[in-house]
Amino acid sequence: MSEKNIANSSIDPSTREFIAPPTSAAGLLARARRHGCELTAASDELETTGLDFVVAHATDAAGAPWIVRAPRRAEVLAGARVEARVLALVSGRLPVAVPEWRVYAPEVIAYPRIAGVPAVTVTAAGPTWNIVDPADPSPVFLVSMARTLVALQAIAPEAAREVGVPVSTSAAMRARLAEAMAATREVLQPSVRVWARWQRWLHSDALWPAHTALAHGDLHPGHMLLAADARLIGVLDWTEARVDDPALDLAMFHGCFGRAALARLVERFAAHGGRTWPGLVEHAGERWAAFAVAGAEWALRAGQTDMLVHARAQLAAIDAETGE
Repeated sequence: MSEKNIANSSIDPSTREFIAPPTSAAGLLARARRHGCELTAASDELETTGLDFVVAHATDAAGAPWIVRAPRRAEVLAGARVEARVLALVSGRLPVAVPEWRVYAPEVIAYPRIAGVPAVTVTAAGPTWNIVDPADPSPVFLVSMARTLVALQAIAPEAAREVGVPVSTSAAMRARLAEAMAATREVLQPSVRVWARWQRWLHSDALWPAHTALAHGDLHPGHMLLAADARLIGVLDWTEARVDDPALDLAMFHGCFGRAALARLVERFAAHGGRTWPGLVEHAGERWAAFAVAGAEWALRAGQTDMLVHARAQLAAIDAETGE
């Protein structure tokens, strides 16, 4: 679906009645079939590790692999609407592939699977890293990540606003974070030292950027698709994309790969034309230290106790780091 068509589409999943997800891949593919998409399930088991969607893996008549998914909850529909607009906006503007939705309806989304191996695979036994070494990410991986972030942030905020992507300002971001910290303080119960750390960061003007930029918003390794040489070649799940803090994706990188790897990534980001400022690396680290707030806020909104447990564990690690 083109950017223009999505921007003007009369289909608005956020205003349609939510349909509970099916319990089998066959049921999910039947939904795709009603939209003219004939697929064969690779297994009748649904993948249920994602927080927002259940997923079926399938193939078309030519044997090409497809992804078919259905929302878990009604509030996911609004996010899918934004994701459709974001995909239309970034398609062809990045050095990596993004999903091309062939079926987009409130009850089902389907698209050909893009190439690459996820940097992390999550199973019932836990996460497994693939190709990239989280303790020492390769130069090839870092350069491909830097080029992707440079291209993403080169898309003008005005272009994002025109197609309905959420847009914030630097002042609004800080105010929103302060509100979220207050709203989740009771359930997270951050220590005095962590709370003080958050407040120092929120009020440290020298660390904060004067500009905003388009961000993926959830760029963890499970959404990164890699080639055999660890080069980033695809990015999945753009539900959280928005014009926001230009360090947002870098903050998650810090959490996944560490401060030293972040510094190396920022060097390459700058070398490829990315816009930086003196406090960028420190700001991204502090942003990561507050990521538990976003997780707890989402958990409260969605009623997901597992995510709240994860946010508390993340906060405990930050507390230990802060006390060192």
